[in-house]
Amino acid sequence: MPYCPKCRYEYENNISVCPDCDEKLVMSLPPEPDADDEKIFKEWIPLARLQSTQLAEMTLEALRAKDIPAVLQSGVGYFGYVGTQGLSSYAPVGGGYTLLTPKEYVDRAVGEVKVILGEDWEKSKLVETD
Repeated sequence: MPYCPKCRYEYENNISVCPDCDEKLVMSLPPEPDADDEKIFKEWIPLARLQSTQLAEMTLEALRAKDIPAVLQSGVGYFGYVGTQGLSSYAPVGGGYTLLTPKEYVDRAVGEVKVILGEDWEKSKLVETD
């Protein structure tokens, strides 16, 4: 059975590309990294809301190339507590992606993301900066 190298899901033999990640499937996965291999960050800060998959992936790659940890959270849906209604779910209009980075890296990440987004930074940003 093939696997997605990005999300690590297993698929039927007749599927060759991951429908979620758009990655070519592989026949075996490399071992997952040990927890000791990765620094655990306690507080992740949302930096920007990005509307296109291409821009989100390009921004993520640019941050990682500068050794700035970052993740993308899909805006397709979220489960959590909403107001006083209790556990609920919603799907934001337009989907999109939220770019997050650990608190320790916010200043460096903002500098890089500003360069990438240019004039769009002001309408995409989710964090206040100096």
